[in-house]
Amino acid sequence: MIGMLSRILNPLVSAVLNTSEYRSELHKSIVNSKDINEICSIQGYTIHDHVVKTKDGYLLTIHRLTNDSLYADPFKVRPTVYFHHGLLTNSELFVLGNHKNKCLPFLLADRGYDVWLGNNRGNKYSRKHIEMLSKEERFWKFSLDEYAIFDIPDTLNYILDLTQCEKISYVGFSQGSAIGIASFSLNPTLAKKINLFVGLSPALIPNNLNHPIARFLVNSSDKLLYSIFGYRDMLPSTVIWQKLLGSLNYIKVVDKSLIYLFNWKGLNISASQKEIGYPHMFSSSSVKSVVHWFQIIKHKRFQMFAEEDSITDIFNLEKERSKLCRISPFPIQSLMNLPMLLIYGGSDVLIDIKSTQQNLLSNFNNVEAIERSSYEHMDTLWADDVEKTVFMPIIDRLDKIHTK
Repeated sequence: MIGMLSRILNPLVSAVLNTSEYRSELHKSIVNSKDINEICSIQGYTIHDHVVKTKDGYLLTIHRLTNDSLYADPFKVRPTVYFHHGLLTNSELFVLGNHKNKCLPFLLADRGYDVWLGNNRGNKYSRKHIEMLSKEERFWKFSLDEYAIFDIPDTLNYILDLTQCEKISYVGFSQGSAIGIASFSLNPTLAKKINLFVGLSPALIPNNLNHPIARFLVNSSDKLLYSIFGYRDMLPSTVIWQKLLGSLNYIKVVDKSLIYLFNWKGLNISASQKEIGYPHMFSSSSVKSVVHWFQIIKHKRFQMFAEEDSITDIFNLEKERSKLCRISPFPIQSLMNLPMLLIYGGSDVLIDIKSTQQNLLSNFNNVEAIERSSYEHMDTLWADDVEKTVFMPIIDRLDKIHTK
């Protein structure tokens, strides 16, 4: 009797869930959500927050995603996947699909994976330190180097210790790919614990931006950039602008700004996806981390941060020799055997695809690269057909690792 009722009711429930009225209400709920816990709850998933203390004292909030209906035992060792966001964003980025099948963490959780989502110091979820306050300038004196040296290894080691997994899979979007590679290149022991590195729109060396404003900023000195933006956080007033403009106007402003600055067409991303994604897309980071990217674009190499204020007097070195020492590239050649899956857009103007291919495809032994010719930067997360074109190749690769 129960089985018969289920067969009758399930299609009806499914039909209700897929009606435009229900989807519209669902989308509104996601847009109005205050944090990732609410977003995931709306989609039927539970988030458990964990706090990681880095070796230099920052407190990072990371999230463990569970499907309670499938896995009630949090102590069971399961294949583990970690997600890391891009520049000026946070962990919400991966769960903002306008359908839950457009959120890779949900798909993996449904397949039994232990899913974790991380955050960089300074963003919405990680604005605390054991000694400093986020209103102090010194709190914000970090670049990609600190992400790579502290945030990534301390977070991954926390997860590995807690789950008792021997290895973990890493999925990075944009800057999340770059700092993952940087971190593993500096930490060979950690690199050996990665059974698959997935880079979505991997931004090792971004393109030289063509818009005059962006080009001016890239070519400016660090001191000028700090005089314009300060030594604090970038994008601190996003929430204020959303409240002032209202949701619809804010979405239009973001969309027009992305077209204006980066020449994005956004043809593969639906209007409803933008309505859900844009209000949660941005989060604060340090001005110094943005300056670091400008240095990488300017020098056209994936390098550590170069301080303009010379310390040559301390070391009694020649000026040029000291400068070369201070801007050493990340030693990515040490990752020759790291298993990699790279998925990127052929129309992505933010990535220097030739440099990325030269740096990764030619120097590594175990790299699979998938190019989606019409895709732009955000399409590897939010394109209408992303489940088929991006997520399924990742799931297939992960399943092969864990069914050997």
